[in-house]
Amino acid sequence: MTRETEILDTLQQQGNLRRLNVLRSAGTMVYPDSNDGKGYYNLSSNDYLGLGGDEASGLQHEFLESAIREWPDSFLLGNPSSRLMTGNTPAYAALETCLARLLHAEAALVLGSGFAVNSGALPAVAQRGDLILADKLVHASLIDGLRLCEAGVEWRRFRHNDMEQLAAMLAAGSFSETTKNERKRIIVVTESLFSMDGDFAPLERLAELQQEYGFLLYLDEAHAFGVYGPEGTGLLAAYNAAHPDKPLHAAYHVVTFGKAIASAGAAVACSQETKELLVNRMRPLIFSTALPDISLRWTRFVLERLPQFGARRERLRELIAVVNDVLRPEVPYGSQIIPIPAGSNDRALEMAAALRDEGFWTTAIRHPTVPRGEARIRVSLCAHHEPHEIERFAKLCKLFG
Repeated sequence: MTRETEILDTLQQQGNLRRLNVLRSAGTMVYPDSNDGKGYYNLSSNDYLGLGGDEASGLQHEFLESAIREWPDSFLLGNPSSRLMTGNTPAYAALETCLARLLHAEAALVLGSGFAVNSGALPAVAQRGDLILADKLVHASLIDGLRLCEAGVEWRRFRHNDMEQLAAMLAAGSFSETTKNERKRIIVVTESLFSMDGDFAPLERLAELQQEYGFLLYLDEAHAFGVYGPEGTGLLAAYNAAHPDKPLHAAYHVVTFGKAIASAGAAVACSQETKELLVNRMRPLIFSTALPDISLRWTRFVLERLPQFGARRERLRELIAVVNDVLRPEVPYGSQIIPIPAGSNDRALEMAAALRDEGFWTTAIRHPTVPRGEARIRVSLCAHHEPHEIERFAKLCKLFG
């Protein structure tokens, strides 16, 4: 028996063995290649606005027609170089300008994925003597970014959304326990909408703490961008629009395009000075092949039309209400991310299999993705879902107890 086989056997016994499924998506349905054409209602996609498989609106046709008109003179289908070599095409500049304007930032920097942004930004900007305080439940990509920071950068984690613990850590954090020198900077890292529990960061309390302690905020809006805020620009924008007297500022404001925007890539909105630093120090940018123009232009095409998707955002709110009416009338879910608790890994797998038997494609989220004993079915509601199907799904989930 090889070492690899031993590890795989252990994962199997723990209910942690994962496999890649070959799937074809079409609208609200997903079709496994090995299933004789049988389709399942897809509740595992992050295509929150329903743009990825939406042919009825004509958006994709409109975009492709414009692409054909411009190809081949100014439209790359591939981009086989890094941005620092020959890959920084005009499509990058146009997208970053559009995004900076949308987020009211000086600048924006686009990378190939949210994981690339989160694993590369903090190591690039943090310096010896800095203290980083991160929410316990931030994404794995941010944890990797923390681990990659250079020696002398201290980082700690506070209990999820526990602003009292964060306040205590901020109060104690102006003095370094290791060097006994004054801190250079404190950076607080959190998400506006958390990807596994579907809950929100307390932005108002964060704004109060930022006023008091002057920390820099790293805010990941991967699951909020496109769905919340003025014209879909996120929860930070929503908060600041509602509280002009006590604004919250994100020095590093991360958004992704592979969810509500139905594209690929991600970006950090920041100051021009920070962007220049990232270009010089951010390893996932320096050592990665650039995105092709077709992806960059589709992203900008969607971003320019975000104000048009208000009805889709309202549809999402209606679907959340459908789930709450069945499952959580007293303590309702707040977002389009619905965690159905299972407890053990095995129970989560059983629940996913039972739902699949009823025609719903869901994913069992297990330890170590979530803490041990907190396995769950993670459901993503999308604007193209039908209320009657979501109600049927919720009633099935209620049977799990």
